[in-house]
Amino acid sequence: MNTYRTLASTLMKRFLACIVLLVAAIRADAQSIEQWTKWGDAAMARGEHYGATRFYDGALAIDGGRMGLQWKQAEACRLSHQYDRAATFYERVQKKDQGRTYKDALHWLGEMQLSISDYDAAERTWNKVLQKEKDKSTLLAKRAENALIGCGLSRTLRPDSLISLEHLPQPVNTYDSEFGARIGPDSALHFASLRGKLNKQGEVEDTAAYRTVIMRHGSKGPAPLPASVNGPGENANIAWSLDGQWVLFTRCEGICRIHLAPVDPAGRIGEARLLEGIGDDASSTQPMIAWWDEREMLLFASDRTGGAGGWDIWMAEFHNGSVRNLSALDRFVNSPGNERSPWYDEASRMLWFSSDFHPGLGGYDIFRSTWGADVFSHPINAGPPINSPANDLYPAIYPARGEFWLTSNRIGSFANKGETCCNDLYRFRLPTDREQAETPFAALQENDVPEPKTPAERLISFARAFPVKLYFHNDDPEPRSWATTTSQTYDDCYARYKELTAEYERETADAAGVQRFYSEEVDGGWRALAELEGIIFPILEEGRSITLEVRGHASPLARTDYNRKLSMRRIESLRNHLRVVDGGRFIPYLDGNKANGARLTVKELPFGEERSATGVSDDLRDTQRSVHSVAAMAERRIELVGIGMETRTTTNMGVRIAQHVGMLRQDEVRTVPYTLVNTGATPMKLLRADADCGCTTAELPDRTLAPGESAVVEVTFNGRAIIGPLLRLVYVETDGDPFRFELVLEGVVE
Repeated sequence: MNTYRTLASTLMKRFLACIVLLVAAIRADAQSIEQWTKWGDAAMARGEHYGATRFYDGALAIDGGRMGLQWKQAEACRLSHQYDRAATFYERVQKKDQGRTYKDALHWLGEMQLSISDYDAAERTWNKVLQKEKDKSTLLAKRAENALIGCGLSRTLRPDSLISLEHLPQPVNTYDSEFGARIGPDSALHFASLRGKLNKQGEVEDTAAYRTVIMRHGSKGPAPLPASVNGPGENANIAWSLDGQWVLFTRCEGICRIHLAPVDPAGRIGEARLLEGIGDDASSTQPMIAWWDEREMLLFASDRTGGAGGWDIWMAEFHNGSVRNLSALDRFVNSPGNERSPWYDEASRMLWFSSDFHPGLGGYDIFRSTWGADVFSHPINAGPPINSPANDLYPAIYPARGEFWLTSNRIGSFANKGETCCNDLYRFRLPTDREQAETPFAALQENDVPEPKTPAERLISFARAFPVKLYFHNDDPEPRSWATTTSQTYDDCYARYKELTAEYERETADAAGVQRFYSEEVDGGWRALAELEGIIFPILEEGRSITLEVRGHASPLARTDYNRKLSMRRIESLRNHLRVVDGGRFIPYLDGNKANGARLTVKELPFGEERSATGVSDDLRDTQRSVHSVAAMAERRIELVGIGMETRTTTNMGVRIAQHVGMLRQDEVRTVPYTLVNTGATPMKLLRADADCGCTTAELPDRTLAPGESAVVEVTFNGRAIIGPLLRLVYVETDGDPFRFELVLEGVVE
């Protein structure tokens, strides 16, 4: 018994000793986790995100199941561009937490999945994000919709075979970070570089000396610019005034501000100072100087108030070392997210920039938007290989050199701290000769840039976008009216429709579809109309008449005769819009009393098809399908389906009236009106019409025209012609003055 007691006592002592040792070990490990975490938190506070991941790794090696540590590691990996590791940790947190404590885990998981090109997983994640967002007008909901579009783009966009990116070798690019390539007035490459040393374990040494400076790549390799530029703080983003007398750059000391310094004729840079007129209470960076709208303009990125949200692109007039008249670019360029690194190419009138909010392939993508009629077109994703799943920024185009530069941390960049850790410089050669016809960058090749298009050529090109669709709210304008006219303008109708965005999202089962319809269709039609206005005015000023052919459509909630009258009111609202837009400059042309004889006519075509799209209800009680569905929204519109551009000249054979109608679809009938005027002193009768082709006919009015009276003759083309340029003639004989009209129909059959 005593033996058993002794053994039991011995075993108990050993057990208690093990418990003590275990508790001590647990306390020691807890202290180690606490210390690793403390070091990681301190690194995060200093902005050393990669270093923080190494410290959090130490803590997770002791206890990898702590959700708080997993969240910190996810954030540190994201901020150090370790997208794959960030996705892993965000997913772990999301599965455990389900958004209770870490509400942003699902959002950032979706962003990281985009950045590693796992688009199928990203699509599932972003659909969950959108499903959880009850208010579809929030920033996160809008980002989710754009991200889902980006997932679709990843499946449809194909790399441009004419673009071969060149990854700049060492010593220009290093295993740290290089960005913002710019060609200086001296034709040398300038860029910013964040350079530091790594030990054998890949850890940063001497982080206090790790800062950004502006480099110039000369005959002996890259070397930093003088201290007048690379002063205290971080210095990057170099640019020059158009005359080369000023150099601009960003200096960050807590806050980033644009500085400038004078440059003497020998190229020596003087002392730098803060750029006057831009303010010093908000961050401003990434300057770019361009000749735009007959002025020297500064473009830059800023997080100041007054923009669309986040970082936005701003512009200001640059004059003698200072700026004035600051304003944010329009909301079609700037988004609630972040827009960065603007570049404007004067030859193509194209703005290039980067955004993390517009639909893209992941991270920041590069977009382009064309300037016309005082508005920017809808941004277009530049596509691969310019864009990648990682960050792509700092587009810079030099047509005279045939170069397009960009910055990216895509896979393949030099990296010691994760394959997407660091930015590098990339370049591709702009295509030439026959390649230009196949590439969206054709206009950027300086040697082959055509002379600036005439207004008429711009209109012909614009006609390719027809029909232009303008959308309305249900029964707007003048609800429940049988009138065929209205005093309201399309401006009024568009504004009311936009104010109902939240109602449409709330009352439909497809809020994401409604959002896209507003953004792409309703706003797209408004932008196209604004662009058209800017194109047709100089043509009218040249003395050429223009006819806009408009067709009405409506949803099936009312009888067809009521819908016809509603369409007439909507077309009238377009006429009213043209009377008030731009200070009423179209009024003399609409009234036909302009001294140069040019007229602007809005011609109403027969009402559109009397059948509705599949799925559109005609039950007013079913407003979700009959009013608020995307299909119903698409029915309520008028369409600019054709345009006639007239030139009227007097020849020894009479009066020649040429109408260029832009694009004509093969085998599609097209009727074009011509206005014939009796300019003689006696009554005139139109005797007969002869066409040069059986594909073209003309109907003559059976009446006599008094002196000064006019008649409209409609020439009909049956669409039967080969693809390419079209020229058709109709000769109208008269018994008065002029004795003959030569009606010319021009266009392009597609």
